Amino acid sequence: MANLLSGLRVLDLSQGVAGPMTAMLLADHGASVVRVDPPVPGAFAELPGYRVWNRGKRAVSRDLKTPEGARLFDELVASADVLVEAYAPATRKRLNLDYTRLSALNPRLVQCSISAYGEGNSHSERPGYDALVAARCGLHWEKRGWVGGGINRQAGLPPMFDDLEVPPGSVEGPERDGPLFFGLPLPSIGAFYLASTGIQAALYVRETTGRGQHVQTSLLQGAFSALIGGWQRIERTDMPFLQSWIFDGRAPLFNFRCKDGVWVHAWVPNPSWTLAMAELDSLDDAPDEVVAGTSHRDDPDRLGPDPENLVVVQYYHPLMAEAFAKFPAAEWLRAAARKGVPLQEVRPPAQALADPWWRKDGCVVELDDPAEGPIRMVGRTFSTGPDTGFPQAAAPSGTVDAAEIGWDAPRPPGTEPKPVPASPLAGVRVLDLGVAIAGPYGCQVLGDLGADVVKVNALHDGYWQSTHVAMTANRNKRSLAVNLKDPRGLAVLHRLVAEADVVQHNMRYDAAVRLGVDEATLRAIKPDLVYCHTRGFEQDGPRVGLPGNDQTGAALAGVEWEDGGVDDGGRPIWSRVNFGDTGNGFLSAIGIMQALAHRARTGEGARVDTSIVYAQLLAASGTFLRGDGTEPGRPRLDAGQFGLQALYRLYRCRDDRWLCLAAVTDAHWTALTAVLGDGGDEATAVRGLAGDPRFSDAASREANDAELAKLLEEFFATADAEDWAARLDAAGVPAEVSSETFSLGVFDDPEMTDRRWVAKFEHPYVGSFESIGLGIDFSETPGVLWGPPPVVGEHTPEVLREFGFTAEEITELTDAAVLRTWRPGEPVLPQR
Repeated sequence: MANLLSGLRVLDLSQGVAGPMTAMLLADHGASVVRVDPPVPGAFAELPGYRVWNRGKRAVSRDLKTPEGARLFDELVASADVLVEAYAPATRKRLNLDYTRLSALNPRLVQCSISAYGEGNSHSERPGYDALVAARCGLHWEKRGWVGGGINRQAGLPPMFDDLEVPPGSVEGPERDGPLFFGLPLPSIGAFYLASTGIQAALYVRETTGRGQHVQTSLLQGAFSALIGGWQRIERTDMPFLQSWIFDGRAPLFNFRCKDGVWVHAWVPNPSWTLAMAELDSLDDAPDEVVAGTSHRDDPDRLGPDPENLVVVQYYHPLMAEAFAKFPAAEWLRAAARKGVPLQEVRPPAQALADPWWRKDGCVVELDDPAEGPIRMVGRTFSTGPDTGFPQAAAPSGTVDAAEIGWDAPRPPGTEPKPVPASPLAGVRVLDLGVAIAGPYGCQVLGDLGADVVKVNALHDGYWQSTHVAMTANRNKRSLAVNLKDPRGLAVLHRLVAEADVVQHNMRYDAAVRLGVDEATLRAIKPDLVYCHTRGFEQDGPRVGLPGNDQTGAALAGVEWEDGGVDDGGRPIWSRVNFGDTGNGFLSAIGIMQALAHRARTGEGARVDTSIVYAQLLAASGTFLRGDGTEPGRPRLDAGQFGLQALYRLYRCRDDRWLCLAAVTDAHWTALTAVLGDGGDEATAVRGLAGDPRFSDAASREANDAELAKLLEEFFATADAEDWAARLDAAGVPAEVSSETFSLGVFDDPEMTDRRWVAKFEHPYVGSFESIGLGIDFSETPGVLWGPPPVVGEHTPEVLREFGFTAEEITELTDAAVLRTWRPGEPVLPQR
């Protein structure tokens, strides 16, 4: 099967991280991508990730600031399908890249603009570096989480168990207060997913209308996408099952160092099994009946998410740490595999890229790079059929002439005007059979784009659906509650499949076969079905049958290693804001829309496959592995999680607030030294900084980074954070105060509510429910926010009537406990 984007023409006019990654994903799926380089490379050009993110592209050089360069660029625009650019709104205007002008040249053009903060708001022209966006919106504070979790904090209530003191070593991250820097560019990763989703949605709309549109997103919206589970303002915070200890900043998340010094992540924690194994003399020699025994789900002390378990977590954590220290990691991993316990090794990115099973799977590939030779990097991250989605070629080593591109013929004008749909996926029917977060989140993305999503719930799902975690992934859906293990319930689903466009799930595939929802069964009912299956791990190998989740994927792919500063002696950390489950959901939605566009052209269905580890590999894709087993030099997070280097990190100021600095160019350095040298008596410690040979150029500053950081720590401690921010702003040095309060005002900010970047609903169980809203702005087909996460069974009769069921059939199946219907005024939770 050919890549579904073959023949698509893409211009990549972006720098930074999000834009190049977006264009890379298009190239991986067959698009012809031409990177438009400026005459002078930007500040990001030397990032090792560029050898990854620019793969499969060709490059031309154009100076858009000259009339000739602009004319030549316009010729490319006239022949393109997609333009990806990442300029600040004012810069985009100066370069004459407004969509009105470009769409006049090419009405079929889909222009994707990725900025730092979006257009026309009070943040729009702030410096757009990942660290600064994270600081401005308070993302750094969310990495470890707040004491008591975010729900009570947003509601203005005291933390749960506010008198609980936790012992040293039990919290995530370094033993210090304050915000924590990320090892990965989280806002850009979120913006990459949003941009990729928006482009694919606009291309699907173009199949109907023949016309393109302007798609916009930002690093701020990317950061918001990571915060969807942490930023929720809920009226009735005391409802049973709603809250969880998992997002409490005092809670350990069960990374353990084994006897051989190797770290493992035990998630979900199973203390009874772990402590029983520690009583053995050898894990490998123990008989199966001892190691395997009953299912780990029957562990009487398996730690559920209820807030009260925070006390239990604190009791078991040191006992489990002592247990894991008794045996080497390999023994624990083998025992866990025999038992079916979710446990995986925490690996650095280099070890992840050397994984032979991932190489066989294709989620890691080796390309012959013209600058580096053979290098390994993240590979296929979703497929729409056999042999699709693989990188096409290494990154280019130079530019080519325009004649070599082969885009001579301009794209034909749009067809006669056709009705524009109300939303990108209006009229698309989706059956969501997903569980937990990874599956349902992808269908929520489709629902935000206007698809009619039916959440197929089990009858007992009410407890899970009442948690704030489940509420992050289930808005804009209708709930059908049906027992699929009953043949009559399965027959109901099969009748729905006959009229559906998409079926998506993330259960293990052997379970899907047993249940009768595997691809072969459903495609026999609906031959042109788009069938999407997402997984925890790779497609084949020893991990396939094991339980996988966000945490185990982050451990294996190198995300926890990078975010913990482990190379510098830190401890691995599972950040409470990340793109594992949700990244997997985005990938499934992108693949589904690609398949829907293909079906619109050909009438053929497709199968979409992706996994959590693929998303985590994408998050850690800013490096590669050479043939000799070494990585390129790159900035790495320090053990204290202050930053990546002295000029790109957090500093504590005199008022105990924190300043985030991003002085990434020589011009920034010069301006910074001028500010530091203008501090009167306070500047004594650094008065000679500009002329100090240790810091005379970028290479010297890198070699003496620790000394520079120490000097800057002392200096920034002499004044308040806001004072520093004002002085640095005036001098043109990029910096932001790390905000502790941005999140507390976000739901009342007209700039956010008017743009629908935050959402508000009335929910039958929790009352007023506010959360992160839409992450993509479309010029022609806006997204939708029509309903809160549903109560299980809330829409059962309504959905079945639309699919042709009679009132008598619905009543009979309900009386037989095959269906459940919830009506307003009834208890939300199933009655025991």
